[in-house]
Amino acid sequence: MKEAIIKEIVEKVFEKAKTECPKHSRYALSNHIAEFTSISAKTIERLYDKYLEKRGSIGDQNEYTINDLCKYLGYNSYADYVKQNRKGKININVNNGGEKKNWKVLASVSLILVVGLILGLREKSKEPKCMVWRIDHYEKTDCSTSYMENIIPLDEVRLQNFKKVDVDLITEFFEETTGKPLFWYYKSGDTIEFYTGPGLHPVNGKTLKAITEHIIDKYVPIHTYEASSFTQ
Repeated sequence: MKEAIIKEIVEKVFEKAKTECPKHSRYALSNHIAEFTSISAKTIERLYDKYLEKRGSIGDQNEYTINDLCKYLGYNSYADYVKQNRKGKININVNNGGEKKNWKVLASVSLILVVGLILGLREKSKEPKCMVWRIDHYEKTDCSTSYMENIIPLDEVRLQNFKKVDVDLITEFFEETTGKPLFWYYKSGDTIEFYTGPGLHPVNGKTLKAITEHIIDKYVPIHTYEASSFTQ
């Protein structure tokens, strides 16, 4: 048991006794408390001397004495008293300044966490929330920035996976097991563009169509236009 808590309990016991006993002398209060506990008046007087008058040489108190004092205060035991009166406190021993020191540490840590949270939210708020089409892919951008291109809300999946690509006959156009298309196209006149995902055309908003064998046969070049792709 910590001396600081015992001192606190003794002080509260005598404070309560003063509200019940007409006389407030050490002798009268000690006898009054003894009537409501199993502790002798002499022991209570010695507790008074040690913890209220800061004199006397009474030794450490056994748990039965302290438990009895706690019951007088309306608690089930010393443990119950500590549980109900020390919620949220870090260090009960105040005699050596430990509690004060720990509260300073807690305050410092809390301040650091709050500042870190504020800075983190501020940095997060600066992150681009929109994206814009750039030639053959999307790039993150600030939503308030004015571009000739269409600015749309940020979509991380589309940002990473949707691209305009060149294809040739060695490109795998369909999933091997399911046969589902892996590319989509947009055709305007003699111009055809291929994309890695479905949805709308990134510039004009037209709906992209899934690739078909007919489109592959008619529009996909047999070779690229690099010198290495031609037969010698």
